Amino acid sequence: PVPPAEATRREFLSTGLKLGAAVLVAPYVARGQAPTGKAALNVALIGCGEQGRVLLNAALKIPDIRFQAVCDIWPYNRTYAERLLKKFGHDARPFEDYREMLSAGPDLDAVIVATPDFMHAEHTNAALRAGKHVYCEKLMANTVENARSMVVTARETGKLLQVGHQRRS
Repeated sequence: PVPPAEATRREFLSTGLKLGAAVLVAPYVARGQAPTGKAALNVALIGCGEQGRVLLNAALKIPDIRFQAVCDIWPYNRTYAERLLKKFGHDARPFEDYREMLSAGPDLDAVIVATPDFMHAEHTNAALRAGKHVYCEKLMANTVENARSMVVTARETGKLLQVGHQRRS
């Protein structure tokens, strides 16, 4: 292990994402089965820009995670993520609209939100309401009201919400 003072941002994000995946999978592991009855945790990524790519690369190192969908409003980012995942054997469908992705992906177990922070609440709340667990990149939200809405939605839906933040992910 790297001492905290020497840890890089990339190492932190990688560790945080692994921990988040473990939290999402823990209830199923305790019951001795994968979340969907398959050998993989089905995940989607909303936001395939710079931060989304960091999380994507970290997640690709986690065994039994299968990316089923990627979503970004920018064609370049969407295509980049789709092609990268294809190289690693993932068959991730590309989407421009997150609402379409959520409605088309009933087999998704979790969603990673890596969009700009002013969109986190909208994307996170929609994913939670669609029955998905969510890992949301920091900052959680840019207003107290948006942050509160995410917590309330997670409680109402009973789905897990993890927010990446420094070394406390």
